[in-house]
Amino acid sequence: MVKKELLDLYKDIENEFFELDHEKKIALMKLHFSKVSDIFDTNSLTKQPIMSDDFLDWIKSAFDYAPKKYKIDIDISFDDLEDYSEEELEKLFLKNVFLEAKKSGRDMIAKNKIALNLIILGLIFLVTMILITSLWKDGGVIKEIISYIMDIACTVTIWEALTILIIDNKEKREYSKNLMKKFDKIIFHKTQEN
Repeated sequence: MVKKELLDLYKDIENEFFELDHEKKIALMKLHFSKVSDIFDTNSLTKQPIMSDDFLDWIKSAFDYAPKKYKIDIDISFDDLEDYSEEELEKLFLKNVFLEAKKSGRDMIAKNKIALNLIILGLIFLVTMILITSLWKDGGVIKEIISYIMDIACTVTIWEALTILIIDNKEKREYSKNLMKKFDKIIFHKTQEN
């Protein structure tokens, strides 16, 4: 009996933490901050405030915590809006989401270039190893050591390139897609005083 209860709890664990609308497939996540500058990087001297790394980390974790195929409504309340209107904060959030998605895309392009260079390097090691083993007839132990080193170098560089192309890029693509499509509604407001 206890096992079934634990399995049921595991299946619906998100319900224990978030408000879920199962019909509309929306997860409502509420956040509270003292002031608006708590979610923006106060050291950044930009034309508009940029979301802090801590807040972006929370956004990334929201994608992981929300059930798959659910959109996310975020309700963010502040004790002090610091001269911002709720509409300004929504626009600022949207601009920051676009900026983060663009940065993520640029990171993916840079990693693809690194992966391509690693593949080329790995192929050079492979060709070198083939040439050494086929053309160097009388190398003895030295030939075996160099072939072994080239084999390891080839395997490691191609392995790293494939890791970047398959795993890292999948994570970046998923994150960018979530940034652009996962949010259903973002609400910024002043905390209600009792």
